[in-house]
Amino acid sequence: MSSGVVLGGLDGSNPLAFLAALGALRLSASFEPDVRLHWRMEGEWHPVLTGVAGTEEEELCRRLAGADPIADETLKILGKNLTVPPDVFELFVKTAERNLLETRDRRAADFAAALGSEVCVDSRKNRIEYTSFCFITGSGHQDFVETARALVQNTKPEQIREALFGPWQCTDKGLSMRWDPSDAVEYALRWDNPGPLGVKSVWGATRLAVEALPLFPAHPTWRGLATTGFREESDLEEFTWPIWETPIGLYTVRTILSLAELRQKTPDRLTLRERGISEVFRSRRVRIGQGANFKVSFRPARSV
Repeated sequence: MSSGVVLGGLDGSNPLAFLAALGALRLSASFEPDVRLHWRMEGEWHPVLTGVAGTEEEELCRRLAGADPIADETLKILGKNLTVPPDVFELFVKTAERNLLETRDRRAADFAAALGSEVCVDSRKNRIEYTSFCFITGSGHQDFVETARALVQNTKPEQIREALFGPWQCTDKGLSMRWDPSDAVEYALRWDNPGPLGVKSVWGATRLAVEALPLFPAHPTWRGLATTGFREESDLEEFTWPIWETPIGLYTVRTILSLAELRQKTPDRLTLRERGISEVFRSRRVRIGQGANFKVSFRPARSV
């Protein structure tokens, strides 16, 4: 297929949609090794998959829904959340390593590298430091690992289709990772109380976005755990992602996501364009609420 499949439901300026596009690429690579991804400006930046056999939307969504998912059995070691002691995460890492060596199944290992590290520990709470993509840790019955597993088990091909080709209806109840800036509900800006309505989300987009996490490994630094794609300055933490117009494969995508230029306060557009990057978006990771009663969300992205 030469022209590619335009995923018109995904807007590259939305962090959830960007992650969903990467998740679609990563899952597609499990059954189409030559798949490539690029972005096309059509009022919004839409991702385009090339190298996928066939152009039928339903067939693509069916294959994505049925692709090898996150390593569900190994993830059970962590329980419901990433707020685990270092010995529990170490067991998760060793089990993932054994799976890789014995069966060449690297799914758990890829997630182990992205979710946290037993080396970086919050000594006050005796738990690991975890990925900056972890916005939910158990409060309000929102559990990171359990939500990921539930999305794998419950998301249907038609929900994948809504995510990829739109329009987003946001009618799925619960199972939100809070990666969509629309999740940042601030009570002071609402005329009613949104709490009783519950969380509404796009399961297909979030399901695919979870599969993008292995492309953002976390690694120990002298300041603690750092997550690829995030930059910190004082109390400010931001997620930065690139948009490119040349079709590239999974491993090249992994490389450009870690470019040092993306972590600069003001990225050098000339240098990035020489590397094939046409646009850069950035979104703040914020805490909304007081004391222990807070939620974490992304702010709407801006072009940098």
